[in-house]
Amino acid sequence: MSNWFRITLVIGVAYLHPALAADIDPHSLSLDQLRDVGRKQSRFLTEQATQPTDPEESFEANLSDYRKFIAPVLQKHCLACHGPDQSEGRLQVDQLNPDLLTGDDVERWREIYNVLSNSEMPPDYEPDYALADTDRGRLVDWLSNEINKAAQVRRNTSRHSSFRRLTKYEYDYALQDLLGVPFSLAGRLPPETASEDGFKNSSNMLQMSAMQFETYREIGLNALNRATVLGERPQPVTYVISMKEEMERTLSDPKAEVFQHSDANSRNNRNRQHLMNRETGQGVPFSNTKALPRTDGVTDKASENSPVVLVLSRSNELKINLDRFLPDDGIMRVRIRAGRTTMSDTEYAALRLGFSAHTSNNANFSNVISDRDVPVTASADQPEFIHFDIPLSDIQRNPFRKQERTFPRRDEFLHIRNISNARGEETPLQVVIDQIEVIAPFYEDWPPKSHTDIFFPSDHKADETAYGREVLSRFTRRAWRRPVSTAEVERLMTLFVDYRPQFDTFEEAMLEVLATVLAAPEFLYLSSTSSADPSEKPHSISDWELASRLSFFLWSSIPDDELLAVAEQGTLSQPAVLSAQVDRMLADPRSRRFSEHFVQQWLGLDGLNSATHVTDTTLKDAMRQEPIAFFEHVLKNDRTAMDFLHADYVVVNERLARH
Repeated sequence: MSNWFRITLVIGVAYLHPALAADIDPHSLSLDQLRDVGRKQSRFLTEQATQPTDPEESFEANLSDYRKFIAPVLQKHCLACHGPDQSEGRLQVDQLNPDLLTGDDVERWREIYNVLSNSEMPPDYEPDYALADTDRGRLVDWLSNEINKAAQVRRNTSRHSSFRRLTKYEYDYALQDLLGVPFSLAGRLPPETASEDGFKNSSNMLQMSAMQFETYREIGLNALNRATVLGERPQPVTYVISMKEEMERTLSDPKAEVFQHSDANSRNNRNRQHLMNRETGQGVPFSNTKALPRTDGVTDKASENSPVVLVLSRSNELKINLDRFLPDDGIMRVRIRAGRTTMSDTEYAALRLGFSAHTSNNANFSNVISDRDVPVTASADQPEFIHFDIPLSDIQRNPFRKQERTFPRRDEFLHIRNISNARGEETPLQVVIDQIEVIAPFYEDWPPKSHTDIFFPSDHKADETAYGREVLSRFTRRAWRRPVSTAEVERLMTLFVDYRPQFDTFEEAMLEVLATVLAAPEFLYLSSTSSADPSEKPHSISDWELASRLSFFLWSSIPDDELLAVAEQGTLSQPAVLSAQVDRMLADPRSRRFSEHFVQQWLGLDGLNSATHVTDTTLKDAMRQEPIAFFEHVLKNDRTAMDFLHADYVVVNERLARH
């Protein structure tokens, strides 16, 4: 998807607080003036001003207002249905304890608050018990204030659970950041059930069974195997598709429909998917090709820019038959040298990858395999390589690719699609491609960094016992997010000694032990070392615990090395240090996770999946991303939370702006 941008709006005000409507013409005020009016009339801010500023100062239940104002209104309008003679919904209002701070009826009062604030009660079909707006407002204000005070009191005195397992997305991010593997590793886990208020990280919802522990160990071991390597560097399967060679092959067919770009009647051909020689203006329609792996051992054949290019208009797609030679797993890197024909800042173009197989007339599949669309930003005259990294074991594959017989079909197809908002202009935006490379398995380095981060160079590498302690100490400290004791390391080493005879190499046996580290509660749970004695006063959490809470809050993942180092120094809880770390973490791309998951759960964006009337998937995705982008803008620019209610701007991308 293309970049998001902010648009400032001129807003006509159609509503003002009714208490001011008689005295103020809303159309005579600026938005800032209206904000000031709103603040002065805000019930929320009024309540905040009356609450204790000292956290140690105690709250008191407002029973005098209850007896004077609230009880008479409830008696007049509610007791007929919820009183001693009749108690619909098993609710008897006159028996509720009006002290929400210490009483046992907070949840029933919360239910009453919800139905009153939504005007659901008293019901419309009971006009004799209808509430005047002033009475309803007084009830809602009293209840809101008492519920807020009760929440503060109970938060300060109750021993809330600080022991919960990681959510699926936190666990996935933690594995990715710990192992340096930039793709999902937790696909086998089921999604969490949201709590009553829509959030998935509630401690009451995040328990675990013995069977789940075994699943976590299997996932952890699989993740470790994907992050590490054994033996010699594998020889990759490499495809190189040159558009110059494709055009020579296409023109060798006497039936080729050759045209000239300069011809007056060639407009339709120019807008179709085609190959073109930019020097001669010669073009020929072209939609798919077949490629075979190179056999010369060369893994990178990046040639000079070619004058012959593939031209993709909006929604055009190149289909490449890769036959059956891709490996079963490992990273498939797809490199595409591409440029765009126009550089208008109101139009965008991006590439998307798909993968398909067509085994027979009645059996086929086609899936998008790229996790995002990659923008094409270079010009057609100076194209640049963009790349995708696709884990082959995570995508649907042709199940017949290894069979000897030719039917069902064994081949697999790569699709490259132009995703664009380009219009049918006289000179439309198109993507031009002169070379494509497909390499699998792909490694930047050998062994990869994800391997050397675990099995790092050491003077003790020849001594399996000494080196094993080093590996376990370093890995476990990061995984468990705290110092690891000598006794804990020795217990893990005992496990290594048990495993070692079963495996040919040190690394294979050690991975089994590391999988146990990843299945331990110290990795799977967020916990606190606070006392279980409810009589004890709440204590300050340690810097190590603060580091974990901070990283899972802002990154949905484990602390990085810098945050752990600050925690080890014991300075993280110092206000200046903590503020600096928060600023650093918010500037990190990982903070996007906080915006994404908080807003999705807060606003229930999963509900968009049920919006079947929005058939444009690009538009629906933009709708899903818009509130996240807005929230991130407010967060990163330190805007007021009031922008969620009356901002004079929107944050949209090109597709949503056009909608």
